Amino acid sequence: MAIKFFKKRKNVRIILWIITILIIPGFFFWGVGIGSDKKSQYAAIVNREPISLREFYDQLWKVEQKYREIFGENYSQIKDKLNIEKNVLENLIREKLLLQQARKKRIRVYKNEIVSVIKQDPIFKNEKGEFDEEKFKQIISNYPEEELAKIEQEIKKEILLQKLKEQVVSETTIDVSDKEVEDYLKFTGNEKIDRENIRKMILWQKKENYFEDWYKKLREKSKIIIYLPLEKKIEEK
Repeated sequence: MAIKFFKKRKNVRIILWIITILIIPGFFFWGVGIGSDKKSQYAAIVNREPISLREFYDQLWKVEQKYREIFGENYSQIKDKLNIEKNVLENLIREKLLLQQARKKRIRVYKNEIVSVIKQDPIFKNEKGEFDEEKFKQIISNYPEEELAKIEQEIKKEILLQKLKEQVVSETTIDVSDKEVEDYLKFTGNEKIDRENIRKMILWQKKENYFEDWYKKLREKSKIIIYLPLEKKIEEK
């Protein structure tokens, strides 16, 4: 495991993950999910794999904290319009489905890939743009191993999902024609924009659209049972 890298060389992922993936005190939600009834334990079941209420409420707490930071005192006024609960659950369902597909396709993430991500983070680099181990040690010296392991797992998950996207997109052929580039330039009315950059941007958008279409089809054919009363009708496929 890359956690050995943390111990030996004192390296870790960007501080952004340290902030956004801080362990949330679980005792707020210990009262949720007691009992044998699935509705009292799970937020949803995705292809026989559960999403627990604990998992749902932990993620909801994190997302709400982010919104409070963004909107401040106005958060309470716009909370209902944001539909946070539904979006959080949908994101958890999406992640569960994609991780299932990554396992099905036997996609792997290796130690050196995690280490590479860690070293690329600018927060751990010196003025020359090189990885600074001493700077790194100062930042993470107060973080326990258990928390570092969680951060490592999040990095691994992000790499895994990115690999899945790349593999899915590679299964088709996506091109950008000269006409598409010219049409875009005419639409913007700016002929000075670099055509190669426009081509790359259109290609990126096409790949994103292809992956989203692929995911929608995946979700439609998956068996998903939602237990939370976020909709008038429980979804069951």
